[in-house]
Amino acid sequence: MDTPNLIPPDATDDAIYPEPLEPERVRFFRDASGRTRMTVEDDRSFLDVRLLRAFPISAPQQHIAVVDETDRIIGHLNRLDELDASSQGLARRLLEDHYFLPTILRIRSLREEFGTVYCAVETDKGLREFAASGFRDLIEDLGDGQLLIADADGNRYRVRRWQELDRRSRNLLEQFI
Repeated sequence: MDTPNLIPPDATDDAIYPEPLEPERVRFFRDASGRTRMTVEDDRSFLDVRLLRAFPISAPQQHIAVVDETDRIIGHLNRLDELDASSQGLARRLLEDHYFLPTILRIRSLREEFGTVYCAVETDKGLREFAASGFRDLIEDLGDGQLLIADADGNRYRVRRWQELDRRSRNLLEQFI
C-alpha cells in the first residue's frame, strides 16, 4: 500500500498529453539557469517541469507524472527505464531529491515523553534524530515486514524488514508496533 501522492486518479483527463508519453520522443535536460526542461520531439518544450511518482513505494520507477511550474499535469511516463540514458539519469536524480526516503538500518534509541516519541536512528543516509507525536499512528505496515514511519515534520523513513534488524532495534520497535 502506498501513501497517497496528491495525484488524483483522473488527473490525466486534463493533461496536455492524456495518453502515456512516448519515451523515445521525450528528453529531459537542465537549461543554463538550472531549470529542468522537457522536450517532446516534433511537438514542444516545457520550460520548468517536475516529476511525481504515482506509487512512490511499490513502483518508484513506473507511472511518473510530469507537471509544469503551476502543477498542471503535462503527461505521464509508464516506465523510466524506457527513456534515453541521459534523460533517465536526470529523471532518477529529480525523483530521489523530491522523495527523500532514508532506510532505517539500526535504532539507537526510542523514548517517549508526554506522548511524543524521540528517535535516534542510523539510516542509509546517515544518523538521524526525529520526534513524532502519536508515534503508533504514524507507523504504516506496508507488508512483507516493511514499515513506513512519519515524523512530526512529515519526513518519512522506511524499515525494509523490521524482523531482520538487530535484536536491540527490534526490541525498541516492538514497543510501538
